[in-house]
Amino acid sequence: MTGPPEPELCNAWLRTLAKWWKHYNHEFLRDALRLPIIQLADGDQTLGAWDGTHRLLTISSRHIQRDPWSRVLDTLRHEMAHQYVGEVLQPVDETAHGSAFADACERLRCDSKASSRPDAAGEHAGPQEERVIRLVRKLLSLAGSPNENEAQAAMRKARRLLLEYNIDLVRSDADRHFERRLLGDVKGRHPAWELWVAMLLSDFFFVEVLWAHSYDPGRDRQGTVLEIYGTRTNLEMADYVYGFLHGLLPRLWDRYRVEQGLMDNKERMRFYAGVTQGFHEKLVLQARQGRVTEPEQNSTELVWHGDDQLQDFYRYHNPRIVTRMTGGVAATDAFHHGVAAGRRVTIHRPVEESGGFGGHLRQATS
Repeated sequence: MTGPPEPELCNAWLRTLAKWWKHYNHEFLRDALRLPIIQLADGDQTLGAWDGTHRLLTISSRHIQRDPWSRVLDTLRHEMAHQYVGEVLQPVDETAHGSAFADACERLRCDSKASSRPDAAGEHAGPQEERVIRLVRKLLSLAGSPNENEAQAAMRKARRLLLEYNIDLVRSDADRHFERRLLGDVKGRHPAWELWVAMLLSDFFFVEVLWAHSYDPGRDRQGTVLEIYGTRTNLEMADYVYGFLHGLLPRLWDRYRVEQGLMDNKERMRFYAGVTQGFHEKLVLQARQGRVTEPEQNSTELVWHGDDQLQDFYRYHNPRIVTRMTGGVAATDAFHHGVAAGRRVTIHRPVEESGGFGGHLRQATS
């Protein structure tokens, strides 16, 4: 979104901010606060502000335009914490960000340090994380080999390296930095293939996932979006896999539609669901095979038992998690062909790619 927002859109933002303010006031503060005047500001330096004298809570419109909605909500809760300190706790002789403010932030599940930069605290990875990212990147480049056996072996080694990294982290029992990241778009309803991708990331890539209530300010759209939780290394890998599948599915569908002589896209969503389910099944099989020690590796069996610190971080931000069942997909021919195609998928990253986990995608040939 570029340029100043239209007045009608600004009014929609204000209504949405008021809705989230009421939600947090009820959820975390037991309705201890009175709704203030919420306004937008044009400034770029200050993300938000609380004016207790005039009961004004201000959010930067550029913040809303520029940053993920989850960061805007972080700012909203940060300013609500200031409001809670001033109107409820009312400490004497204490700085604006003193112990009372820290207590308010704890209640509201927000960082006491305001920042508009997503994952600002985790931008610089430590030596171990950089090493893991570098090695996984190299292995994923080998997964692009035209030799199917070499490609599969490289993928197994990449996943084993991530497994070793995460097991060592948990065994060390050291404090580790976790972050949150949004993937994809805000939608009223997500197709089955996206639900499969979320399950795949949760089962195999060391992140916790949540279909979080969210808002698309550019389109004034309420809905849910996939939110993932984990260390920076695991978020980067999960983000890459998500982008990998998101880019691969249309190409697989175009090829399948030509092969089958289909004239429309009626079966596209079922095919997508089949591909993602097939890829999930492939990773399940690889995980089972990986538990058998390979003689040349001279290594022991690695078993992942989860990360309690990650669970604590996840539940801290989501104290009232509700799990619901989702519908299935009709098993048409397109769905079954999609499953078969998904079982042949191999993740690939080119050697020359630098930074992050964005890259090219490929499907292994049968």
